[in-house]
Amino acid sequence: MMKVTLNDIAKLAKVSPSTVSRAITNNPKISSETREKVFKIMRELNYHPNMIARSLANRSSRIIGVIIPSLAEKAFKHPFFPEVLSGINSIAHKNKYNILIANVSSLDEEKQTLNQFALGGITEGIILLASRVNDPSVTELLRLKFPFVVIGKPENEDQVNWVDNNNFTIGYELTEHLLEQGHSKIAFLGVSSNYMVTLERLNGYKKAFCERGLPLDERLIVESKFIEDNGYDLMTELFARGVTLSGIIAGDDLLAFGALKFLNERGIKVPEDMAVAGFNNVPLANYSSPSLTSVEIHAFSLGAKAFELLLNAINSDCMGYNRTIVPAELVIRDSTLIK
Repeated sequence: MMKVTLNDIAKLAKVSPSTVSRAITNNPKISSETREKVFKIMRELNYHPNMIARSLANRSSRIIGVIIPSLAEKAFKHPFFPEVLSGINSIAHKNKYNILIANVSSLDEEKQTLNQFALGGITEGIILLASRVNDPSVTELLRLKFPFVVIGKPENEDQVNWVDNNNFTIGYELTEHLLEQGHSKIAFLGVSSNYMVTLERLNGYKKAFCERGLPLDERLIVESKFIEDNGYDLMTELFARGVTLSGIIAGDDLLAFGALKFLNERGIKVPEDMAVAGFNNVPLANYSSPSLTSVEIHAFSLGAKAFELLLNAINSDCMGYNRTIVPAELVIRDSTLIK
């Protein structure tokens, strides 16, 4: 079967190729009668316009790039990323935008992808799905003066469009909850020194101890490689330090599940012997045994708000920076409550 071209459509509709092109782009100069005639022939011939060619002609790709700074298999196994992408897509779809997702595994690969997206005419804007310390991607995008939004509070928060929860506050509130339950030896599992979200939550945890005048044992803070580590291994490392503890705050629910498995294998009862809590409130948190205390961060809303901020940046003639804080809520369940 021969490929149908725009010229073929024009001949059958008895109009010029430029008229067909204007009909496809909903140009107001084209009458509704002519537009419907063109579309009817397109449907009959199963013709689909070349989106890339149109974007080059219009200098508008209607595509936004989403960059995930992690290995693909790790990222998409984590509930946060599909949920936040769903939020991005919901608003993108309403505004007739498409999403181009890139998983990168190194800084060099990320820089190359950024330049392809920003300078190659592929995308109109970029969403970064994580905020890092001394983030080279933020520096590069600021240099390029290309529209972008970061999910996560960046270091240079007054120069960047970003959306996040108040991670300091929720770290504080979760720690306060365990302290109120009578725990004073509380471990913080899964701090990544490169990612702002974990550092903000850790600072909230430290603030709760400071306000009560309680000593903080640095051996109770266990570092990790963001989403690449698992809670079971981190618990193994923690217990090897020979510390005394009665509560665990995991930087992520998946880490908390690993901690529960570790404790269960050793006959340590939760919450009677050890309280365990996490962040993100993944669906399985309510069905684990015991059910897991967590923090609902509304990942879908984070994604939706990120796209809204990006769309404003794309369409604005003025250089300005906006931020959105999505409220998070503490969800208390059995894993921290002694009946």
